[in-house]
Amino acid sequence: MSYAILLDGERVAHMSSDEAVRAWIAKYREDHAEDDPSAVHLQILERGALAWLVGGKLVDRERFL
Repeated sequence: MSYAILLDGERVAHMSSDEAVRAWIAKYREDHAEDDPSAVHLQILERGALAWLVGGKLVDRERFL
């Protein structure tokens, strides 16, 4: 399973594990403590084997907080 992280709809990162996503979001929240501490501008797109066909599925960011 891999993940794409979207910021306001634009892909900003590609991760290959849950732990990498958690670390990226933790750093983002730290860097944006003043303007986006809950990371509400982020979306996580789960990309499976058929991602090239279906695009992936949005997952709740709370899963990674």
